[in-house]
Amino acid sequence: MARPFGNRPRRPVLITLVLEWFLNPDHLPLVVAKEHGFFRDEGLDLAILVPTVPEESLDLVARGKADFGVGEQTNAIKARGQGQPLISIAPVLDHTVVCLMYLKDGPIKRLENLRHRRVGWPGLEIDLPILGTMLEAAGLAYDEILPVDVGFALTDALLTGKADAVFGAFINYEQVEAQLRGADIEFVSPAQYGVPDLYQLVVLTSDRMAQRHPQIVRGFCQAYARGLAFTHDYPDEALGLYLKANSMADPTLSAKTFHATLPYFPKTLRQESARWQAVHDWLLSRRVIEKKLPLNRLFTNQFAPRS
Repeated sequence: MARPFGNRPRRPVLITLVLEWFLNPDHLPLVVAKEHGFFRDEGLDLAILVPTVPEESLDLVARGKADFGVGEQTNAIKARGQGQPLISIAPVLDHTVVCLMYLKDGPIKRLENLRHRRVGWPGLEIDLPILGTMLEAAGLAYDEILPVDVGFALTDALLTGKADAVFGAFINYEQVEAQLRGADIEFVSPAQYGVPDLYQLVVLTSDRMAQRHPQIVRGFCQAYARGLAFTHDYPDEALGLYLKANSMADPTLSAKTFHATLPYFPKTLRQESARWQAVHDWLLSRRVIEKKLPLNRLFTNQFAPRS
């Protein structure tokens, strides 16, 4: 990353943001902030990178290979518990969107019907404590279902009959995708079955970045906050900027997923201690982390604009 000279850079400072998955409407306010010049206003030139494997972003940021990254809150806490120097500086999706999804006219009518049924999932280890908590709340054990690793082709697995239900789907993406393909879908949120409400996605940076270059982190958050505000205030224009920047995106799917995602975009970058504590304590109870972690090592509001 290029570094500024003096108090303000003479030219934009190049910074990198690596996503947790492919570019999609979850990331739209960040794209808007880039395309609208909000990062340039802060003296920053943002490069958005797509990882080769999902959630590689955490490792890249921890190793100093990227300045910022998007990742799931659960993975961020797990990584911190394993000693990775990562800290959340802002939410991307403010609430839980991961879900269990099934067909309305299929064999599953409620969670209890999963016994001896095929449940497709992406093969991500971090999904297991969420699914396990849901099953236990419904009086089931993990060994009573038939897990099927279907990768990220969750919608295909459900619609082609490879699975009776799928877990790991996002209600703002796979549910919309399935409906566009003519399917009638039901979903169950983990928040209904004992899992704390998640900051589904957050922006992370490294301890080193936060400590050595606070002005860059603050500028990033200021630009991102403006992108969020613009997205909420001018959603049609925001979608247009995203589609212009992402020419490979399907306009119909992108529009529908964007409007499904809009309610989950935060109005403020400030994160709530109680929500981080609840998710931390739940992950500790599931033995995803082995010991208690100080909240100030997991997230900070230091860089969030106050207005």
